[in-house]
Amino acid sequence: MGLTYFDAIISRFGENEFSVKDLANLTGNSRSSKLLSEMKMRGIVERVGRGKYRVLSISERSDRRLIEWERIRMLIIKAPWKKAWAGSTAVEIWTDGKYKVSPNLYLKVFHLLINKSELEEWKRYLTRFGVSFSGKKRVGACVVLESSPNVDLVTVAGEPVIPKDDVLRLIRSHPGLYAGAEDLIEY
Repeated sequence: MGLTYFDAIISRFGENEFSVKDLANLTGNSRSSKLLSEMKMRGIVERVGRGKYRVLSISERSDRRLIEWERIRMLIIKAPWKKAWAGSTAVEIWTDGKYKVSPNLYLKVFHLLINKSELEEWKRYLTRFGVSFSGKKRVGACVVLESSPNVDLVTVAGEPVIPKDDVLRLIRSHPGLYAGAEDLIEY
């Protein structure tokens, strides 16, 4: 893997202040202001004054995973079709976040129950916003669409989710995946 502009900035400036001109001189990039603006948006550097920046320490940086996962959740919530959180997402909601299942630290899988007749509309909607529903991602977020002729839902903590009995059936039918989750049901 090659070096990035971020690697160069950390190597040369560490957490010390530097200017746009300093970055341009270091990298030869004629669009250093644009580059720093992008890094600022990503929460990697902060602007400390006119044309002056510094690299944020790891503890100061926001967790970009959480920002992306919340973006996906809100896209789903705002979609105009009837839906309910299902699978491991439903277990997470019913346990008030105490029981989470994820394939790795960098991937959030959202399970969503939708009307079968709206499956293609959902795929187009998710594609338009760059959201994967293929299940092949290993970093970011993925939506697993489960379709049914009828979506039965309840509202838990303000979220549309499959009913408690369905979640309990899911937990009991997958004891290796959801061991102890039943005891954590909050609502």
